[in-house]
Amino acid sequence: MPKLELTDKFCQAAKAGSGRKTDYFDTTVKGLVLRVSAGGQKTWFVVYGPPDKRQWLKLGTYPETPLGTDKGARQKAKDTRASVQEGGDPVAAKKAHAASMTVSDLVESYLTRRASSRRSVDEIARRLRKNVSGYDADGKKVEKASSGCIGEVKLADLHRRDITKAIDAVKDRGAAVEANRVFEDIRAMIRWGRGRGDLDSNLTEGMARPTETVERDRVLTADEIKTMWAALPEADMRESTRRILRLCLVTGQRVGEIAGMEHGELDLTRGLWTIPARRAKNGRDHVVPLCEMAIRIIGDQIADVKALSERKGRAAPPFVFPGPGARGAVTGASVPKAVKREEISKRGVAMIMGIAPWRPHDLRRSAATGMEEIGISPFIVGQVLNHVSATKSTVTSRVYARYDYMSEKRDALELWADRLAGIIAGKGNIEPLRAKAVA
Repeated sequence: MPKLELTDKFCQAAKAGSGRKTDYFDTTVKGLVLRVSAGGQKTWFVVYGPPDKRQWLKLGTYPETPLGTDKGARQKAKDTRASVQEGGDPVAAKKAHAASMTVSDLVESYLTRRASSRRSVDEIARRLRKNVSGYDADGKKVEKASSGCIGEVKLADLHRRDITKAIDAVKDRGAAVEANRVFEDIRAMIRWGRGRGDLDSNLTEGMARPTETVERDRVLTADEIKTMWAALPEADMRESTRRILRLCLVTGQRVGEIAGMEHGELDLTRGLWTIPARRAKNGRDHVVPLCEMAIRIIGDQIADVKALSERKGRAAPPFVFPGPGARGAVTGASVPKAVKREEISKRGVAMIMGIAPWRPHDLRRSAATGMEEIGISPFIVGQVLNHVSATKSTVTSRVYARYDYMSEKRDALELWADRLAGIIAGKGNIEPLRAKAVA
C-alpha cells in the first residue's frame, strides 16, 4: 500500500508490483487511490469510511480522467469526501443509479455529452437509436427499429451477449457495413461509459468486428463516367440528389460535405466554397475553388430551391440541398441509398445506371485518379481532397506552413473539369499534360 504525492509523470509510468494489482495512495488528497493492474489498466478510486466498513468508489480511469483539473480525480475525491461528511453514501447512490439506468439512457447521455461535438453526430445518433436503443431523444419508440434493440436492458444487467444480439440483428439483415459501424459506435460508447463510472467494465474488450471489410478501390473508367452521367437524368431520385452526385465527380469532395452545403459557405462571384472546420473530416477549414461546371450546377440548385420556397410561401432555407420540409440539409447517408435503389440485375449481372455497381464515394476516388492521370501532382490532389496526409502530415504543415495552394488547386480542378467535359461529350482520350503538370 505505497503512499506518495501522485504526479502526472508518476501516473504515466506507474506499474503494478509483483501481485495482480498495486494501489498507490495519494498524500495530497486523503482517500484518493490509483490502482494499477498487472495488465497496465489504471483506475481511480476514493476510499472512505471506518476500517471495518471501508468503501471503494470508482472515479474513472487514467488518463481519461486526469489527476488534476476541475474535473480530475483529485477534485472528484474531494467532492466525494465532502458528500460523506454531510451524511451521503456515494457508493450506495452509484449502485442505485446503475440499477435504474438503461442502455437507452446511456445512448442519450453519450450522444449529448460526448458525440455531440463530432461531425458525424447525426449518423451516430441514427445508428444507435435505430439499432441499439430503439427510442428517440424524446423517449418514443423508433419506427422500424432493429429487432436487436436492447434499450430497456439495465446497465447493471448488461452483458456482452446483449451487445452481440444488437449487432447480429444488423448483420443478419445483410447490412455488413452498418453492422461494423454500429459495433464501433457501441464500443466507443461503452468505453466512454466505463471512463465515467456508468459501467464497471469494458464489455466490448476482446470483441472482434462483425465483418471483415476490404478497402474499396473502385474507379470509374472514362466510358463508365460517360454512361453514368448520361443515365443520371432518368434515375428515380430527386434532382438535388443528381446534382450532389455530379458535384462529387466535378469537385472531388465528400458526399456528406456537399449534401450539407450552406449558402454562407459560398462565394460564387469568386468561385469559392469554404467547408467549415465543423463539417470537414480533418477538422480544418477547407476552401474549394469552383470551376464553371460546378458553379452552374450549384446555381441551378439554388434557383430551384428559391422558386420552390416562393411557391410554398416560406423563407428560403440556408441549405443549398435542403431535405424534405427544408428543416435541415439532406443527409449524406441518403445519397448512397438513392444510388443503391437504382441497382438492377441484367442477365444475372448487377448494374447501376448502365455500369457495374458503384457508390458515391467512388466518384471522389475517380476524380482523384482522373486528376493524376492528366499529370497533376499527387500532393496537389491531396490538397484538393483535403486529405490529412497532405495537409497535416508534419509539425511544419500543421503549425507553421500557411500557404493554401489555392492557385494550384484551382488549376487542378479546372483541368479536371475540361477532361470531364471531354469524357461526357465522348471526345475520346486526352493526352496527359505531363509537360504542363500542376506541380
